[in-house]
Amino acid sequence: MSKELVSVIILNWNGKHLLDDCLQSVLKQTYENVEVIIVDNGSTDDSVKYINENYGQIELILNDENLGFAKGINIGIKRAKGNYLIPLNTDIKLDKDFIKQMIEASNEPDVGMVSGKLIKADSLGGDLIDSTGHVVYKNRLCGNLGRGVHESQFKKEEYVFGACGAAPLYKREMLEDIAVNGEYYDENFFSFLEDIDLDWRAQLRGWKCKFAPSAIAFHWRGGTAVRRTTIVEKHNYKNRYLMILKNDSFLYFLKNLPQIVFTDIIKSSALLFRAPTALTGWFSVIKYLPGTLRKRSHIQKRRKVSGKEIEKLFKKFDYKNWFKAHITEDVYNIRN
Repeated sequence: MSKELVSVIILNWNGKHLLDDCLQSVLKQTYENVEVIIVDNGSTDDSVKYINENYGQIELILNDENLGFAKGINIGIKRAKGNYLIPLNTDIKLDKDFIKQMIEASNEPDVGMVSGKLIKADSLGGDLIDSTGHVVYKNRLCGNLGRGVHESQFKKEEYVFGACGAAPLYKREMLEDIAVNGEYYDENFFSFLEDIDLDWRAQLRGWKCKFAPSAIAFHWRGGTAVRRTTIVEKHNYKNRYLMILKNDSFLYFLKNLPQIVFTDIIKSSALLFRAPTALTGWFSVIKYLPGTLRKRSHIQKRRKVSGKEIEKLFKKFDYKNWFKAHITEDVYNIRN
């Protein structure tokens, strides 16, 4: 029996310095039936020349400008031939059995996506978790499970809310089922949180995500993007509201409204003090509101899972650690 074709879609934007580690790790996979597609988002660092000279066997799609993560990956998915798809950041290096382990974990029919064990590549000893999947909290903040915890704590398969967009596995069947207006990732997001929005739509349609502890990859987070810039914060701010507007249950949103408002006051106040232009993301929310409400109508009409069941997936939030890590440290280190 022949193995299913897996399409690896690598989005590149000025990532020449990362390409060799990423591409070599893909080309050396023990899983044999792999198609590799690179989508270049208007790089200006000689990435395209380097790819053509050193990886001429790989299909290369050229965009004239940076179209954002969401649209760039969507272009690659539409070109890909495989029924299994792995969008991949250039700052990822895969263990040789990564694809094999991801495919094995996806064997249940209702598992539409798989998260591997992503390790922080810059952690001392290379043994701290970057992500084992996504978590959404009752205050509608979201993040990566296990981040900063020793990898030995994550040895068992389990269901998680979704998979980090740096190296997930998606079944094409699931992607086609949850697409809205032909978009898998919502292109209004541009970048950031588009993967969690996809997770949420998948959960509403009854798809599950499994964590595969033996599928290991190393992640240099923010490899081709400046960390914690006001642009990053603006997109995060905007996209969180777009995601809630599209996917959330009105009843359970109201139930959690006090802590949602409390969280937003703290976060917005911190941004106002250090990075006020990030709050202009609200103008983008207003701009995209009519289209977002149409998307909500489509998503909610097709949902199979109740708001009550989705609410059970949301976790209690640790405000003490968040305030220390994301307010006093991250916000005060934002670069304009």
